[in-house]
Amino acid sequence: MNEIISWKKEYEVGVESIDNEHKLFVGLIQKICSAYDNNVKKEHITLLVKELYKYVDFHFFSEENIMIFTDYPDYAVQKKEHDLLKNQLTNIMMTFESEYIDQANLINFLLSWFREHTTQTDKKLGLFIQSRG
Repeated sequence: MNEIISWKKEYEVGVESIDNEHKLFVGLIQKICSAYDNNVKKEHITLLVKELYKYVDFHFFSEENIMIFTDYPDYAVQKKEHDLLKNQLTNIMMTFESEYIDQANLINFLLSWFREHTTQTDKKLGLFIQSRG
């Protein structure tokens, strides 16, 4: 498994519940990588991607509740980003049903989105929450 797929301190946003959920997200990406590395059947990888989608949906709902509860000013922008990723994952799942998606493409998409969203967008949310006590 590639070193880049492990949890890194730079992903922390400073809010324990969000950080814990992000760690689970990284764990799901690791499971998908492991499935590819072990040449498991396409059906199994499809199930793992569906599991990832369901987790992402839960995590975004959780994060959005935090934003609403704290009156986060960039809620609408972040919700739009969340909705875009869920749509992209839906498209990936639909594509999986008709063809086999290359591991590098899928993992690069998930990791680049995760890194960018966590270290930029979610970091702002974490700082906002910390500033409010």
